[in-house]
This record gives sequence, C-alpha cells and structure tokens, in this order.
Amino acid sequence: MSETTQPVTKKEKHTVFVSLRTKLIAGLAVLVLISFAALYLWLDNFVTNMMMQNLRRDLLATAETAAAGVNGDEHTNLYQHGQIDDAAYTQIANWLRSVKATNPKASGVYTFVQLPGETDRVHFVVSAALPPGSTEKPGSTRSGALSDCQIPPSSRPALGEAYTWADGLSPTMLAGVKQPGVETQLWSDQWGTWLSGYAPIYNSAGQPVGAVGVDMCAANVIQLQNNVRRSTLLVFGGALLLLIVVVGLVAASVTRPVLQLTSLADRIGGGDYDLDFSKLYSTRVQDEVDKLANVFELMVGKVYSREQALRARVAQLEIMIDHSKLETQVQEIVDSDFFQDLRSKVQDMRSRFKEQPPADKEEKK
Repeated sequence: MSETTQPVTKKEKHTVFVSLRTKLIAGLAVLVLISFAALYLWLDNFVTNMMMQNLRRDLLATAETAAAGVNGDEHTNLYQHGQIDDAAYTQIANWLRSVKATNPKASGVYTFVQLPGETDRVHFVVSAALPPGSTEKPGSTRSGALSDCQIPPSSRPALGEAYTWADGLSPTMLAGVKQPGVETQLWSDQWGTWLSGYAPIYNSAGQPVGAVGVDMCAANVIQLQNNVRRSTLLVFGGALLLLIVVVGLVAASVTRPVLQLTSLADRIGGGDYDLDFSKLYSTRVQDEVDKLANVFELMVGKVYSREQALRARVAQLEIMIDHSKLETQVQEIVDSDFFQDLRSKVQDMRSRFKEQPPADKEEKK
C-alpha cells in the first residue's frame, strides 16, 4: 500500500509596510533625542558639580577662618570647667557670630570636641546661636532662598551635649578634629538643605583639641539646579521639535525621488512602459538615485524590446501550431475507417466506370 505525500504549503508571513521616509525620520529623531538626553545629563551634572565645588571651597574657607580665631587652650578649659555663660564662652560665640555674619549662607557655626576613646560621638561646646533671651537685630533676617535655611536661636545645643551616629554623626565630622574636610553629600532637616564642613582648633602647642563645624545653606545649589534643568528642558524641547521638523523636510526631499521611482516600478510591473524618467535624475550633479533612475530607464527599454520580440515570436508560434493542428486533423480524417471505406468505394466506382463499354456510356448520356 503506497502512501501519498501532500505538498507542503508555506505559511504566509504577516508583513507590515513602513515607508522609507518614516524609517528615516524615526531613526534621526531617536538619534537626536538620545544626543539631547546625553547632553542634558552632562550639563546638569556639570552645573551641579561646579556649584558643589564652589560651595565646598567657600565652606572650607569659612570653617578654617572660624577655627583660626578660636584659642585652643581656652576652648579646652571651657569644655572641662566652664559654663555656658562664662566670658570665654561669650567671647568664642561672638567670634563665631561675626564669621557667620560675613557669610550669609553659613547658618550654623559651632565647635565640638572628641574625647579620647570615644569613636562614636562628639560633644558640642560653643554655638553661634544667640544666648537665651536674646533677639535678632532688626534687618538681620535673611531673604530669598536663604530664608528657608535660617536656624532659629532656640536650637543652640547645651555645652557638652553628645552628638552620635543616631543623630547624624559622620566620618568626616569625626576626622574634622584632626584635618579640614567637607561632607560629600547634602543633608536636610526641618530648617533646610545643608552641606557641612569642619576645621580643627589648635592649642598653643600646635595640637588639635577640637573643631569648628559650619552648616552652610545649599538652597542656592538646589535652586540653580532646578532653574538649569527647567531652562535646559525648554531649550532642548524647542530645539528637538525644530530639528524633527527639519529632519522631516530633509527626509522628504531625500526620499521623494525614491518614492517616485517606486511608483514607476509599480507601473512597469503592470505592463506600462511609456514612462518619463527625466524628472528623476539631474544632468549635472548625480547621486545614487540618479544612477538608479538611468539604469531603470535602460532596463525598461530593453524589457519593452524583448517583450515586443517575444510577442511576435508567440504570434508566429501560434500560426505554426494552428497549421500543425490542421495537418494533424486532416491526417486523422484520412486515416479514419470511414474515409478509407469511402475512398475504396470511389475507387471501385471509377474502375467500373472505366470498364463499361462505350455504347453503354453513350446511351447513358
């Protein structure tokens, strides 16, 4: 028993037509968008880093200036034996407030010490905040973005108050009693966003015995960063829309000859060879499309000539085939039994007619 095999039919693939112009516009738009996004990120990072570097330099200079004006021996004696209202405390606090007044961004200025063996805490000593019961002088209130970073006088820490990791102690602050340093990250609380820096306080023997800490307002950095981002987005958005329009116009001008050539190719496929290719190529400056149009024009001429020759040959073959069919049909008739029988009868009649006597032939006439 033989098995019959069925022909395998290929499944038709679902295709989606996307014009060359659409592909070109989409590709260039994505490329421009990626370029703008990379430029935006670079500009944002550049401006932020520049502002942070300026803030760090300003912060470090303020902390070192404040530390240089503090007597280390008096500061140590104040921490060990003094009170918050002692003359030494008032003198150091006034100095810190004078430093604070020279820099509007320095809202928090204070001193601290680290006791031997304590690696998890420091102790506050003097603060630039106003003493209890004091009020700010008229006109000293800050305006603008810095007004959001104003630390109230009531926030003055007590002399000897501990500051631990849970409160926000950092490695940079611990190292500040030995060498100047600035935090790498901004931090925020209920009074604003800050960047802190530290500088050591030295005694008469040149040994570090404490440090000055400065909390500098970073609101201007945030504000400038937001302004730059907003302005950059507006500029880049407008430029992107303009470039998309320009890219669309360029893509249209570039793909127009290709679309026209595609339309002519469709007409050629339908058997229309009376086409004009002269509008698709320039006689002076030519590109790939011009050469393609020239090649198409030559191909159309050759195809048309070959088609005419083929039609003439087909007509000749049809005539030859018809003549061959006629001869075949005649031969079939001649070879048929009916024709052979008829032919035999005709030959018999001719033979009898020839054998008949002349008298009989005349009588019949």
